[in-house]
Amino acid sequence: MRRPIRLNRNLLRKLWPRLQRGCPDPRGLLDPGISDGEANEILLRMKIDGVFKTTWSDRFPETTRQLASGGLPPTAVIVDVGASDGSTSLSVMRSVRFARYYVTDRHTEAYACKTWKGTFFCDAHGNPFMFANRLVVIYNETGEASRAQSGVVSRLFAGFDMRKCRDVRKVPLMNRALLPKLNADVRLERYNIFEPWPFEKADLVIAANILNRDYFADSRIAEALRNLRAALKEAGRLAVIENRPAEQSNLFRLEHGRFIEENQVGAGSDVKALVTGLA
Repeated sequence: MRRPIRLNRNLLRKLWPRLQRGCPDPRGLLDPGISDGEANEILLRMKIDGVFKTTWSDRFPETTRQLASGGLPPTAVIVDVGASDGSTSLSVMRSVRFARYYVTDRHTEAYACKTWKGTFFCDAHGNPFMFANRLVVIYNETGEASRAQSGVVSRLFAGFDMRKCRDVRKVPLMNRALLPKLNADVRLERYNIFEPWPFEKADLVIAANILNRDYFADSRIAEALRNLRAALKEAGRLAVIENRPAEQSNLFRLEHGRFIEENQVGAGSDVKALVTGLA
């Protein structure tokens, strides 16, 4: 990230109400009166472990249509991995029949930690990834930043200790429209694709914009694929989807430990050969 230090958009809008520049203030997630649209705008700009929580409603419509008509049982168990804030999961739920739907992501909630400097946002392990006060929003990234910005960021986050914060609150990092739907049939779980799936086996695993060579080496993607394969029932399906920016995907069926391609949208997934050749 070349500019980890951004002006707080809320401050700028006091001067120019329609201005779109700057970064939305993540402290808005602490406001119980925030609208769904405002909350989602903030979530789109959150970046944790090098990955933005970017998604949107109906992100892969053609693949969703294939899944809706793809012969899944009416009692299907669906596991949606790397679902970000769950906006796209909501679109799939409206189209595809299921008995249980798991919306999963590595980061389903954060901690907002107030200090005299401002508010730090931390992951489940207490690692800070973002800071905000009334003037600025700062990402904990220095890789591509200028020397001046890199120095500011390093000094700000180096001394952080969540135990010394004046106030610590949990903040959901999910689409507000998803939260009321959570029940025995729709479950939200924190899950890392590089770990074994800990719940029941699935009829369908959806992996959208996560098995990405921009994020992971092929060896790591293969490791994740083995975990997803183990999460599937025999004859279960794996949907691997990418938006670059056009929708491209493949639907695979698991047969005796091998993935067999069933359908393709657009150019197909960049990792198709890794899936079908998985040992």
